[in-house]
Amino acid sequence: MLGRHGDNLFWMARYLERSENTARRIQAALHHALSREDEGQEEWTAIVVYDGLATVFDEKYGTPSTTNVINFLLRDRDNLNSVISLMSKARQNGRSVRTSLTQEVWLSLNESWIACEAALKRPVNIHDLPTILEGIIKGSSLFRGALYGTMLHNDIFNFICLGTYIERADNTIRTVDAKYHRLLPTAKVIGGSEDQSQWEVMLRSLAAWRSFNWLKKGRLDPLGVSDFLIFDERMPRSINFCYKEMSSNLEELSNSYGRDYKSLDMAREICLDLNHARSQIIKKINLRDFINEHIVKNNQLSLTIASDFNFN
Repeated sequence: MLGRHGDNLFWMARYLERSENTARRIQAALHHALSREDEGQEEWTAIVVYDGLATVFDEKYGTPSTTNVINFLLRDRDNLNSVISLMSKARQNGRSVRTSLTQEVWLSLNESWIACEAALKRPVNIHDLPTILEGIIKGSSLFRGALYGTMLHNDIFNFICLGTYIERADNTIRTVDAKYHRLLPTAKVIGGSEDQSQWEVMLRSLAAWRSFNWLKKGRLDPLGVSDFLIFDERMPRSINFCYKEMSSNLEELSNSYGRDYKSLDMAREICLDLNHARSQIIKKINLRDFINEHIVKNNQLSLTIASDFNFN
């Protein structure tokens, strides 16, 4: 496969996954805000800071009101990571490799983009927000369903999966990084209802709230939440799960092309490191260093994949 086609597939999946992650973060913040007297002001500010866009936001809007943050994250084309910008880039990349996709996969992507453009044409009313967010998340789910249900599991499929899981791993790592201080063992001692509500926001933004409650029977504690989001192999957004999927797809590409790749070695090494870290008692891990280290590793792995497969 040409490197630029692999690049289009990889980034189509990354942009689509990122748009879903943004919608889920807004959804979790909205759920939190509805139960707060200050309408979750701190949480809305935290979302803008999370994306590293605080300066851009401040220059354009100034006040981090609910309406300003929502419109900035969803429909502001000056924000390169707004949902409307991400969906547009996902569709552009998908259009470049349209003949590599099944009709179902292309239509799911194109129709999601059309629906997104229509829903975000005008400033978002807070009363319409839940429906709009559900639409964005549903579009991403339909794409994945069409992908797994209609595409050959060949190199095209592998590049799309790599884009999805490297973006998903990055999102989980950065979400934990943003609230790591609430996952330290001491948080159980000093934390009250406020800490628990932040753990809920974290789990909801990673689509993990219901799964966690099924497994832990509603017992919220910092060590349990951090172990679930980092190590649990059953949780499709845990860091461990994402790296196992990346390693598997890189191995299939290596077998398909009959070549060894540095990115496969890196992915395997990260999986081994995670297994080793889990064998330790999690409270002995320096969570801040652990997360910072994996932010760097994930970025390096993405760059190595681009180099190995001549993305341009």
